[in-house]
Amino acid sequence: MTPRVLSVLKRKMRYTVLLPVFIILLACSHQASLVDADRFMLTGKTRSMPDGTMLYLTETLSNKEVDSMQIMGNAFQAQGHLVDWPTNFYLHTKDYAEYVSLWLEPGHMTFDASSSNFRHAIITGSQTHAEASSFLEAIANIESEDDTEQTERLAMEFIRTHPGNRLSASMLAGYSPEWGNEKVKELYEPFTLANKESEYGKRILQYITLHQDHNIGDRYSDFEMKNPEGQLMKLSNHLGKVTLLEFWASWCGPCRRQNPDLLQTYRKYHGLGFDIVSVSLDFSQADWVKAIEQDSLTWLHVSDLKGRNNLAGIMYGVNAIPDNYLFDRNGVIIGQYLWGKDLEEAIEKSLE
Repeated sequence: MTPRVLSVLKRKMRYTVLLPVFIILLACSHQASLVDADRFMLTGKTRSMPDGTMLYLTETLSNKEVDSMQIMGNAFQAQGHLVDWPTNFYLHTKDYAEYVSLWLEPGHMTFDASSSNFRHAIITGSQTHAEASSFLEAIANIESEDDTEQTERLAMEFIRTHPGNRLSASMLAGYSPEWGNEKVKELYEPFTLANKESEYGKRILQYITLHQDHNIGDRYSDFEMKNPEGQLMKLSNHLGKVTLLEFWASWCGPCRRQNPDLLQTYRKYHGLGFDIVSVSLDFSQADWVKAIEQDSLTWLHVSDLKGRNNLAGIMYGVNAIPDNYLFDRNGVIIGQYLWGKDLEEAIEKSLE
């Protein structure tokens, strides 16, 4: 996949995590034995990568590293078992200086970057990729990288015509907050049972069931979630004169970079009635608590440790972090995605 394709697909993402529009080249078509029906093997060739360079496989939904391998003679191999498939992974160096997104399925898969750079490797043997190839080509041919409307139209058409492709479930899960319940239901209903039962399918169904529109002038939606000490906290019990509902995670670089400014704003206005409720899209309790301590964040923190499937995140249609909503003393939304001076001006206006 070219950098141009990645640029077009990532245009709307503030942090990636979240939209699964990494429409990438994938897994295998070789049939595995009955004994190893869930086993995959990935063999790869690289170019000009020093012996001893470590590569890692990180599962994108859980952000968990599942395997590591060493390059020797510009070759490497990985193998293991899959709980569900196809499953999206990043294959990357430790610092992500080199990376590619791919889907693993049971069987044998090849990765060939011997005649190209790492990110443009030829990945063979995947029916999912074969079905997506025309879509990828169409994305690459979009004249303007800012033409997100055309990108979404192509994505929607692919989802509509490929209800059994896991890539369709991945994209619909990512686009759900932007497309709304009615369109999402329409595209979700024809999905195969395997797609509906996948993690992406479950997330889509949660969105359809739980999501509510939250626009300027609407009232907040209440929820209950545990703080780091395991106590259930209800949003409605922690509303101040002005309240910022913030969505973040310990692993989110942009979120962590915003924290010093947010801390300064909190200290400046908390005595006047400004409060923050931070919802973490973390998986790890330890990582979540460590980040709170490292960044000296002294306000209320809650999480259900379900990552991108966080209940509040689904309710509020969060598809990228950091994100936030600002409520007045009556719980009415008076702003969204406010930072720095914009946030302070909105707080001051509401406190008048």
